[in-house]
Order: sequence, then structure tokens, then C-alpha cells
Amino acid sequence: MTAWRTRAAALLREPLVHFLVAGALIFVVLSGRPPDTGERRIVVDEAVVTGLVNNYVQAFRRPPSDEELDGLIRDYVRGEVYYREALRLGLDQDDDVVKKRLRNKMLAIAGAEAEATRPSDAQLQALLDKDPGRYALPPRYTLEQRYLGADTPALRAAAKAQLAALKPGADPALPGEPFPLPGQLQDSPVLDIATQFGDDFALALEKAPEGVWTGPVPSGFGLHLVKVIRRDRPPPPKLADVRQRLENDWRSAAVRKAEDDNLNALLKGYDVVIERPK
Repeated sequence: MTAWRTRAAALLREPLVHFLVAGALIFVVLSGRPPDTGERRIVVDEAVVTGLVNNYVQAFRRPPSDEELDGLIRDYVRGEVYYREALRLGLDQDDDVVKKRLRNKMLAIAGAEAEATRPSDAQLQALLDKDPGRYALPPRYTLEQRYLGADTPALRAAAKAQLAALKPGADPALPGEPFPLPGQLQDSPVLDIATQFGDDFALALEKAPEGVWTGPVPSGFGLHLVKVIRRDRPPPPKLADVRQRLENDWRSAAVRKAEDDNLNALLKGYDVVIERPK
């Protein structure tokens, strides 16, 4: 990118670039306002041009041509003029969109240090010990399922009545219907089961007793009777296995705390008066 900086510096000496900047300034002059001091002066220096080039390379994976760079500079000057004129006219006031954008920038500034901080192993281990279930691998199931048909109140009532009268060890007598998925699953991760049968079906397995038929269990297809033969829970997670998830959660909490601390510090300089409608 050093070559581009050299080229950018050379472009700043080109008459065309001078003409573009001068044209923008003339626009301001014709509006009856002095352009040569303070915020009335727009400087397109080497740093600005280099930034424009870098952004273009990131977007298009190639450097801009001379004509494209002229357009980028022209658009930058146009944006600066409109931005400053909008501020002069007070267009930023009482604008929710502007307020939200500025709020987001303030939040980014407040949380920047926490975002860049790297937690220690001790901090990550403490987070893991606090809620190991959050980071544990999901259980695996071996089960049988029988598809009963589309979900209707009558079918639900019949399934419940059948299960209530079912003797231990016996299979339900309700006839099943043809179904595209297997009637038995062997050592299947619950996430795979949710993909096949739906989230409601997978969630019901968590509370289902082992070794007995239960239901009716809803799925994306209708109603099922299910017998969980075995539920295997993986061992507690180790720090090395879930480090990235722990770092993400730790950093998110650190950023939120930094934002809250920053807000509380700023609030000390304000007198907040809340007048609720009567």
C-alpha cells in the first residue's frame, strides 16, 4: 500500500484534484459563506485519499483506476459539504436515526477497551464453573417412535387414553401411519433429531422417562408416541474444548459492563428530570 500512498500524494498535486476541491469550495462561496477558516475548510490530504483507496480495495479487491479515484474524491467532498451544511441547518436535531447512530458510536467507544481485552484462563474457568450446562455438548438418544398422524384433538385424546391403559412393557395398540423417517434412532445427537423432527419433538425428549412409551409428542409432521431407550449425556466440558465460546461470552459481558459503567459516569454530569403525563 506504500505505492498507493506515493500515488495518492502525486494525485493531490494534480490539477484535476485541485479543480474538484476548488469547485466544492466555490459552491460554498457562492452560498454567501466564507470557506477558508475552521469547519468551512475541506482538506483532502494524503491520509484521506489513502483511506478512500483502502476502502475501495476492501470492497472490490483491486485498487481504483485514476478515474475511479477522482470519483471517490469527488464523492468525499460532496459528502463533507452536505454533512456540514446539514449540521449548520440543525438537521441533526430531533432526528431519531441520527441519535441512534451517535448512540451506537458512543457505545462502541465505551466498550472498545473491553472488546480488545483477552481474558485469562482463570476468568474463563470461573465462567465455565458457574454454568457448565451452558457449554456442555447436547445429549444423544436411542429411541423408538411411532407416527400416529396429523395433530387433531381426537387423536390426542385417543393417544392419551391408550397410554393410560398401557401395561408396563407392552407396546401401544394404536395403529401407526406410513412415515418417511425411521421408527428407531440409534445414538442420535439431539440436534440431529431436532433437524429431522422439529424443535418441539426434541424438547419433549428431555423430559421423557426412559424405558416407557410417552406422548403424544408433536413434531413438524403431526403426533408421535415415543419410547426413550437410552439418554446419554456427555461428560462435563473442559476449558480447552469450549474456549472460543467462553471467550465470546466473557467479552460480551465485559463490553456490557463497560458500557454501563461509562453511562453511569456520564449521568453524574446530568440533571435528569422525568415528567410523566398525568
